[in-house]
Amino acid sequence: MACSVFDAFAIATESLSDEVYRNASYRSVWLNAIPRGTFQTGAGTLKTTFTIENSEPTSDSETWDQITNTSTDLLVNESGPVDGGTCASTFNDVYVGYSTRTYNPESFALQGPIICKDDLIYDHNVDVFLRAYIEEMTKRAQRSWEKRYENLYMKFASKVAVGNTNSIVDTENDITALTTLGDATSALTQQYLDQIAVELIDRGATNPDSNGFITFGEDGPVFPLLVGLEASQQIALNNSELRNDFRHAQSGAGATAELMSRLGATRSIKNFRHIPNLRPPRFTYDSGTGQYTRVATYTMPDAVGGKKAVLNPAYIAAPYEAAIVLNPSVFTSEIVPPVNAAGGLSWNPTSYMGEWKWVTGGSKIKAAGDCLDPLDKLGRHFAEFKHAPRPEFPTYGMTLIFKRACGVGSALSGTDVTTCSS
Repeated sequence: MACSVFDAFAIATESLSDEVYRNASYRSVWLNAIPRGTFQTGAGTLKTTFTIENSEPTSDSETWDQITNTSTDLLVNESGPVDGGTCASTFNDVYVGYSTRTYNPESFALQGPIICKDDLIYDHNVDVFLRAYIEEMTKRAQRSWEKRYENLYMKFASKVAVGNTNSIVDTENDITALTTLGDATSALTQQYLDQIAVELIDRGATNPDSNGFITFGEDGPVFPLLVGLEASQQIALNNSELRNDFRHAQSGAGATAELMSRLGATRSIKNFRHIPNLRPPRFTYDSGTGQYTRVATYTMPDAVGGKKAVLNPAYIAAPYEAAIVLNPSVFTSEIVPPVNAAGGLSWNPTSYMGEWKWVTGGSKIKAAGDCLDPLDKLGRHFAEFKHAPRPEFPTYGMTLIFKRACGVGSALSGTDVTTCSS
């Protein structure tokens, strides 16, 4: 039997502790921030969305006609122009338009390690190990959704590099594919965020949503800002006159305060409520190509058994970071519903939500190679993800690429700490 079997269970050849410890991992906001819907089946794979654009007067000083009893305005009937008097009106055209966007469903799949049931006879503390294994697999599938939503949001939303003179880029494309952002030369500052708030207000991204992500405060709309801890702390330390906002951020906010408190967003400065992002997207920049490259957050080296996630040293040292202005109106994730029965035929129930399914039998769980398993002793978890990201109001969100001022490198020196705290 040539199948590679999971080796992350300890074998009781010595005295082993019954305790199995778990490493802590962060929870992301993305599953709460992105609305979900259902993809329409039986209508092909290419879908089109229609957005009715705003209609506004092109003059802030429109000319209104005075009404008098001696009006000489003319009306037109079948015999030609006649004096209309007070009944005359001059009609001005109103223009209304729409925009279209196309989108397609996309898929992703995961598979777990192969587990042999006979190995469980000899493995130590099997029930505890398997429970921890299942929990970790569930978290891993969730992470795939979170990372995909994060990447899609940055793709759809407007993008800008802080500090240079380049304009905001509204192109719906991956950050790493763009060559027009330019090099971010500045850290993220409150002064720059003030400009972004004005831009978002001008774009109409101000309507409070039912989930409490966008609210109104003393300075107008309050937008959620998904930001790394270093950048958030630096903004707070550099704006001491605004610290009262921190203490009274949740005063009178009701259900909105409860939502933001669960997300850890207890710091509010002017038009932005900071949602701490423990693992913000980080990048490098190539001045030759004018492109950013995203740096992977983790690596997966070998553990004593199996593999383990380790924070990537390149991520720790990456010189650029992204802060994201969240708006649930940017896009919706339409989950593809499976067809489990049609035309008198039926299949085993499936799900495209990333739920793990346990499958046994060597010929089923390995794509190629010798995996003889006539008694179905081998098993493996499989998960499928299928959804269609439907763009709605992409310009209501914003991705800000900025130069990191703190924590760049494997360790902070005393000088770094002083600079980051000033």
